[in-house]
Amino acid sequence: MQWRRCIFIIISSFIYCEFIGDFVKIAPCHWPLLDEAEDLHAMIIADTHLLGPLKGHWLDKLYREWHMRRAFQAAILLHKPDVIFVLGDLFDEGDMVDHVEFSEYVRRFNSHFHASVPVISAVGNHDVGFHYKMHPYFIDRFREQFNNTGVEMYTIHDNHFILINSMAMENDACVFCANAVKELQNVAGKLNCLKRPEACEDLHTLQKHKKYSRPIILQHFPTYRNSDVSCREHDSPIIEEYREKWEVLSKNSTDWLGKILHPRLAFAGHSHNYCFSINRWGIEEYTVASFSWRNKINPSFLMASPWLKSPLINNKSEAAALTDKGLPRVNPVRKSGCPGIKCSTNPFKNLMFWKLYCIETQVVWFEYGL
Repeated sequence: MQWRRCIFIIISSFIYCEFIGDFVKIAPCHWPLLDEAEDLHAMIIADTHLLGPLKGHWLDKLYREWHMRRAFQAAILLHKPDVIFVLGDLFDEGDMVDHVEFSEYVRRFNSHFHASVPVISAVGNHDVGFHYKMHPYFIDRFREQFNNTGVEMYTIHDNHFILINSMAMENDACVFCANAVKELQNVAGKLNCLKRPEACEDLHTLQKHKKYSRPIILQHFPTYRNSDVSCREHDSPIIEEYREKWEVLSKNSTDWLGKILHPRLAFAGHSHNYCFSINRWGIEEYTVASFSWRNKINPSFLMASPWLKSPLINNKSEAAALTDKGLPRVNPVRKSGCPGIKCSTNPFKNLMFWKLYCIETQVVWFEYGL
């Protein structure tokens, strides 16, 4: 009788931890309740780091990717986002594998992160290499599969999202950097056209993007900051000083991007840890933690709702100061969190053991003026 009970506990625990736990944990999370009929629900993940043939053990690869797949599918089934952004480092060895292995990488990514809504991916250093290692071969094959390796502008519900190749932001006149500068200038021209439609002759831009709003930046590297000490919120277990062009963009590139695009909000990945900060542009920036259990014991994703209605400012002096500086008006961000859980069974004194770290979800409400 006792052995039947043990078997029942083992099977029940396995089914819950491997198939049900993600749904139970993510279900209480919810989108912000906005008044706007056309509010946008964007799910943002980063640093999935699908393991490759060189570094990853097949069992490690199978188990971690299984949980990423389950958590991702649970999130989109329960919360039905309008768009999904992946902020680079889709792969762990994208700059090391040959064409056949890269094709297998792409097949696995599309299988694990399949959705009925657009999945838009930025490029990361593990996908095509750091600046010194970028090569047309890596760039072209990533562009062929994901249609993005430089600078791309997407307009969704009148929000303009600009995806940027962080590794091409060196400003050293290399071919990739020169192309990125041209593409950014082209995007800036489109934004100026939308801002002054009466003086714009670019009918294609006016028809495609319709009206102006300050853009939202999405890229792999965070903008320049010295360390996570400057974060108003973070979950970094160890605070380390960041190096320009390696862990964060350089000061010069950060300042130039802010000047040419005049954004209202920024998202990044790369550090594998969550950070909320007011960056050098004077706007809110969210560094999204890694989605992979291999990189972080409590992997997470963001549920974000940027909207275009001008917010009410509770602190009038703060609002006046921000307006004088030409920066966006920002209300305190309202958040609700779903804490992570650990699920394990240990009926036979560690002879049988499963552990599941369910996704820790940050639900973020953004309120920005145009």
